[in-house]
Order: sequence, then C-alpha cells, then structure tokens
Amino acid sequence: MTKTCILTIDVGTSGAKTALWRDGARVGEASQAYALTRPQATHAEISAETWWDAVIVTVREAIRKSQIDPREIAGIGVDGIGWTLIPVDKNGAPLHPAIIWLDRRAEEEAAWLRGLPNASELVRLCANPLDAGYITPKLLWLKKRRPDVFDAAHAFLTCSGYITARLTGQMTCDFTQAYGYHFFDIARERWDENAADALGIPLGKMPRLMDCADIAGQLTPQAAAQLGLADGIPVIAGCLDAAAGALGAGVTRVGHTNEQGGQAGGMAISLDKIVVEPRLIFSHHVLRGQYLLQGGTVGGGSLVWFKDILTANWSDHSDGGQTNFEQFSREAAGVQPGAGGLIFVPYMAGERTPLWNSNARGIFFGLSYATTRAEMIRAMMEGCAFAVMDNIQIAAQSGAEAGEYLGSGGATRSAVWCQIKADVYGKPLVVAQCADGSEGGHLLGLYALTAQAVGLCPSAGAFVDGLLARRTTYEPSPKNHAYYKNLFEIYLSISRKALPEFDALAEIERNKK
Repeated sequence: MTKTCILTIDVGTSGAKTALWRDGARVGEASQAYALTRPQATHAEISAETWWDAVIVTVREAIRKSQIDPREIAGIGVDGIGWTLIPVDKNGAPLHPAIIWLDRRAEEEAAWLRGLPNASELVRLCANPLDAGYITPKLLWLKKRRPDVFDAAHAFLTCSGYITARLTGQMTCDFTQAYGYHFFDIARERWDENAADALGIPLGKMPRLMDCADIAGQLTPQAAAQLGLADGIPVIAGCLDAAAGALGAGVTRVGHTNEQGGQAGGMAISLDKIVVEPRLIFSHHVLRGQYLLQGGTVGGGSLVWFKDILTANWSDHSDGGQTNFEQFSREAAGVQPGAGGLIFVPYMAGERTPLWNSNARGIFFGLSYATTRAEMIRAMMEGCAFAVMDNIQIAAQSGAEAGEYLGSGGATRSAVWCQIKADVYGKPLVVAQCADGSEGGHLLGLYALTAQAVGLCPSAGAFVDGLLARRTTYEPSPKNHAYYKNLFEIYLSISRKALPEFDALAEIERNKK
C-alpha cells in the first residue's frame, strides 16, 4: 500500500489538535480542549496524561473523518508548548504534573540564578535570559521543593518530547525546545557538562538531543493500539509549536518574520546567526541553518477576558444572540485609530518579553464616561499590537529588522486587527493561506517538516511556499502609522512608569496574606 499521508499532532496550552494530510490538504481534523490547574496563584500545570488522552481522542476522530486507511500514513509529527517540565520514570510515566510556560512558581530560583557569578555565561550559552518561565528555574524548584520526584526521575521531558516518548518509547529533546535549559549550548547543539554541574543537574537524566526533523523512533504496538493506527510508523522528534507555526506562516528564509496573534502573541524573525539579546527569546528554527529571534507577549487573551467577563450577559440579536469576535471586529471597525484617547496596556498575566515581569498587570488609560464598548475593544487590539511593537524595536536594535510581517493565529481572521497591526508596525502584514482558503500555522508547518523527514518532499521550506498560494496583504497607512508612533511613545511611558508600582502592589498583596 502506498504511504502518502501525514499525521500531525499539536499540543497547545488549552487544547490539542490533530490533522491528517494528503497531498497538502487536510482530509481529517479534530480538536480536544482541556483545562489547566492552578493550585496556587503563580502555578500553572496539567497532568501529562490529559494531553495523551486528548491525543488519543483527536487521532481517532481525525482518522474517522478522513476515512483513510491508517496503513497509508507515512509519518507522524508532534509539536507542543515550550518551557514545560515533565519528570518521568524509566517507562515514561509522569511523576509530577507538567509545569508549563505560564507557571511562575520558580521566581526565587530564577533570582538565585541571576545572582550566580557565572550568570552571564549561562545567558550567553543558551542565548536566553534567566527568567522564571524557562525550564531551568523550574528544574531547580523541583530539586529543592520535591527532591523525591527529582531523584526518582529517569528523564526530564518537554511537552512535545513527552508525546513523542508516548508514541515511540524514545526519550528525546529537539533543538527548538532545548533552549529552555540554560545548560544547552545552542551554538554546539549539545548539553554543556560544566554548566549542568554548576547547577547540580545530572546529565544522565537529560534526554537525547535531536534535530526536530530527525526520526526519533517508530510507533510502538501499544501506542498504535490506543490510537487506532498501524505500528511501525516513523515519528519525528518534533518541535516547539511557535517554530512550527513560523514555518506554517511562511517563514522559510532568513529575514522572514512571523507575527503571531493568539493567546500568546509575539513575533519571530528568522536569522542565520546567534544573537544574544536577553530582553527577547532565541531558539532554533525548525529549518536547519536558521534561528528565530522572538518576542513573546501574553495580551492576546484580553479579548477572551473581555467577552467572558465584561459582556457575560450581553447578546446581539442581529448576530444570532451570540457574543463573538466577528461582532467585536465590526464594532472596532467603526472607531477611529486611537480609540477615542483610550490606551490599553495588555499585561493581563504579567509580561514576558521585553519586561520579564510577573507582577505587571493590564491597564486601561484614559477611561471616561464617554468611553464606549467599541472603543475598549479597539484599544485592546491596538494595545496588543503595541506590545509586539515593543519587541520589534528591540529586535531592530540587534540588527534584525523585517520588511514585512507574515501573520498567523486567530487574530488574522479579523481584517480590522490586521490593518491595525500594519499601521502600528509601519510595514505590510501578509496573511498567507492554502489554495482552499485554510490557514497556515502549527499544523501546516509540522506537516511540511514531517513530509520532508519521511521523503515525501525534498524541502519543507519550498513545500510550504508552494502550499501557501493565497496572500492577503494589509498595507500600512502612512497617516495612521505617524499617529500610532506618537501613541506608542505614550504606551511605552505608561508601561515603564507603572512597573515599580506593580511590584509594590504585589508586595502589599503578599504581605496581606
């Protein structure tokens, strides 16, 4: 039987998505939502078994919808969220809930790392800052607070590494995920023994490093039975979801830039050299010879918050009685740039780049009795764009400047939001789609990467370029860009001046307890 199909699995923050592909088209797709647990205010975790259960459900459903014989599947690709720690035993069973990227419990450990005499060397080694969100502080937290789990662990896995292990029985860590560990030598692509020894991390517990397109192993009979697949299917090592998403958005060559609009927004510029800029994030791209200089923000979920909290009892009968984001976009379209003098600072869950501050919070600046709901919606869209622009300016200072932005994520469905971004950045925002109008993104990038790995295409980058046949370009308005430049300076002033007060407020709240 000819094997021409690819199965892709994307394990995200709030849900898993699986797609079955044939000849560049999705022939079956399924998703499964799940919830995080927060045992304490700064904690964000989930049972890794919940991920695996979601994978089982979505794989079986995608196969059912596609009506494809599982024996036609030539390869399986997995991507997952970053900065996630899962300690497992020798059989791959989790010993502790997965501590994910949103988790900030390791602030004390991060502060200890920043106080080390060789702190700057650790930053240079993996080209990333010493922040509580990364895996290194979480690993030290586990060693200090749960030594029983740390000592019993056979290996420490990432999100995608855990799913790959469940599929193949092989414990690996791909290059796009390894930057979360500050004893990863990003230039030499290996664990650094001296750095690991200095941190007290036994390298014997670290999984095998692999390129994301390398074959990690074959689907085991046990996993195949659970998923309803044929055993022996090659499984790639997998990758970071943001890196797969960048490829799926069309970032195939050096200089291409992905603008991400979702729960976790940001940007990623493809480079051919290592750049150490501690205010930003740096990782391998999924394409060999390329890296990604990234900005990661948290404001994308602010519209979800607004919908769920402030408009809980509101319905628009002209829209079928449903409160939805299409309606939000229509409202924002009727508001002039600047949202009637309202500025939104979208630090709803602290902020990652470039602030690295867990205490930061959201701000509406300029509210009045005249403020409308539509103005608040537009201000949130503009504020999220300003947060990304903050990172874009810093990247440019490091010599990484984009000519255009390739948009991805749920925000690209809003033409209003796309135009706002183009006007704020002062550069075209391009939304590339497949010939059938479907979006690019994590699953498309993962499909191309897996197809290359199993020999169905010679180049994942060229493959994606060919698949993204439709391009919608939002050209910036020079007038609006000039206006937004002035507004952005006020945004920066508000955000920076508020930081000491955020820290003071957090200290007051801690003392109250």
